[in-house]
Amino acid sequence: MSTDGITHRTDHLPTPDGVRVATYTWLPGTDSPRAIVQIAHGAAEHAQRYDRFARHLCAHGYAVVASDHRGHGATAASTGGYGVVGEEGDSWRATVKDLRTVGDRTRRTLPGIPLFLLGHSMGSMLARDYAQEYGEDLAGLILSGTFRSLPATEPDQAIARLEAEIAKGGRTALSGFTTQLFASFNDPYEFGTGYEWLSRDTAEVAAYAADERCGFPFSAGLSLDWVRAVRKINNPHHQARTPTRLPVHIAVGAEDPCNQRMTLVYELLEDFRYLGTHDLTWKAYPGARHEILNEINRHEVQQDLLTWLHTHT
Repeated sequence: MSTDGITHRTDHLPTPDGVRVATYTWLPGTDSPRAIVQIAHGAAEHAQRYDRFARHLCAHGYAVVASDHRGHGATAASTGGYGVVGEEGDSWRATVKDLRTVGDRTRRTLPGIPLFLLGHSMGSMLARDYAQEYGEDLAGLILSGTFRSLPATEPDQAIARLEAEIAKGGRTALSGFTTQLFASFNDPYEFGTGYEWLSRDTAEVAAYAADERCGFPFSAGLSLDWVRAVRKINNPHHQARTPTRLPVHIAVGAEDPCNQRMTLVYELLEDFRYLGTHDLTWKAYPGARHEILNEINRHEVQQDLLTWLHTHT
């Protein structure tokens, strides 16, 4: 489908374990894009929610690719449903590999074009993991709505709880872990949909609440894989594998409950500084909550991210 010179394509990428990863590609009306921006979406949402931002980037000469993670969006049809990732394997490690495969396929289609990875929320953790494993392939890393570790979560206790749930009901049994975590984020706000923590834009919050592809609970298996992955990406041994020459930009809402009054952002910045990251920039938007690309000041956020990309291409 083409609109204003932008071509949008949806397809599925088969994987060795039989999962069909839903992918979405937006191409600008130019033979040679400035760069490829790959988007890794957050928890309990899906890649098509980034259509507006992808089209904004395309209008300025960038190609964009995104995919639905395992247990999310259209990919969930081959993993057992929303929030479910099957009884076997490590869904987090598989999702990081999926991101690599999607990015590699896009680069083969557009040879010689630099690849940037933008991860939002849980996707920012996937992006950090990707940078630890395959950072030499990236031209830059953007972390949106990010936080160093899962807020108000003690990893050992969470792992013990989730392992007990799996022992009782299996990895596919739905867990209350993420539901309780997300519900706590809404405590500072007057209750309406339960998702007021996402944005000050009530229309965006209502759209999220009405979307059956959003806000679902995770299975015990997917929850466990996420908690274990957080320990992995925050391990200094793995952090040190992120190339120091990789440009990193962090963009967050100053009122995002996920970052615990910016504490978990400052900790992440210190990690990158300790690593010796040569090009590290960040911005916190006053008053903004979690989904800065869906906030009332999203045009400012879009322009800032576009300026950063222009500077690095």
